[in-house]
Amino acid sequence: MRSSPILLVCAAALAALAVPAPVMAGDGGGVAAPDEPHSDVGGGRFGTHVPAKKRRARKRRGTVLTSFEVRRRSIALYGRPARIVFTLEGRRAVRARIHVLSAANRSRVATIDLGERGAGRHSVPFSGLETGTPLPEGAYLLHIAGRRLRRGPTASSTAEVEVSHYAFPIAGSFDWGGDGSRFGAKRDGHRHQGQDLAAAEGTPVVAPRAGEIEVVQYQARGAGHYVVLDSEDEDRDYVFMHLRTGSITVEEGETVRTGQQLGEVGSTGASSGPHLHFEIWVGGGWFTGGEPIDPLPLLRSWAP
Repeated sequence: MRSSPILLVCAAALAALAVPAPVMAGDGGGVAAPDEPHSDVGGGRFGTHVPAKKRRARKRRGTVLTSFEVRRRSIALYGRPARIVFTLEGRRAVRARIHVLSAANRSRVATIDLGERGAGRHSVPFSGLETGTPLPEGAYLLHIAGRRLRRGPTASSTAEVEVSHYAFPIAGSFDWGGDGSRFGAKRDGHRHQGQDLAAAEGTPVVAPRAGEIEVVQYQARGAGHYVVLDSEDEDRDYVFMHLRTGSITVEEGETVRTGQQLGEVGSTGASSGPHLHFEIWVGGGWFTGGEPIDPLPLLRSWAP
């Protein structure tokens, strides 16, 4: 059966309509590659990604440490504390902490919470007793830290401090003397009950440990002007003899701190020259059931 010419023309027309028309570019007149995004830049090539606008760098927020120092690099327990002084800048307060690190290996020994601290200059004491347990003797690093606290470009955040448990009783130059200055040396009718430390007259004499002043007296033929200190947290009495006339700065019943001045080296009483006669009594106290011990080993351990 022959096809009609009219039917052939109609079939051709329908086939032409079934072919999809090419997708025209909006601005460039070209053909977009399959599965590629349409360019929204006039005259640009299709299929090319245009980088997004760079985000503005965020300003680093938080509080800035601009200075940090420890005033008094050497302290004694129960004595005058050091001062931690630091300055902060910023709009927000931070919860600041002081990490106490061993200077030997930087291990953390303790942490002191300073609470919320805002912008400005801050000063806090450091005694070595802040955590309730006395720090062992030694060298430490104090490091300030806190969430959103950052160090300024010229500031340090760490400082060193030395902690001791006792103060040497003479705050100045001294001499240990010879055999006659030692505990147990022969004296007329008795044995020497202390250690003599030769020093210039007027050299300050200080408390080795905090405690209460028990005695402030004068003995013309023996100790001269002397002071007895009862240590409040240990079974010891400390005795200081031959003090300079008019130099004693404490009274009986007064509480003193470690390192506090008690008087000055002198040569009062039975003395042949300026020196401090220093005694330590244990087991009941000075002349109240106790007995003297050789103070030299302890003095050597306290010596600067």
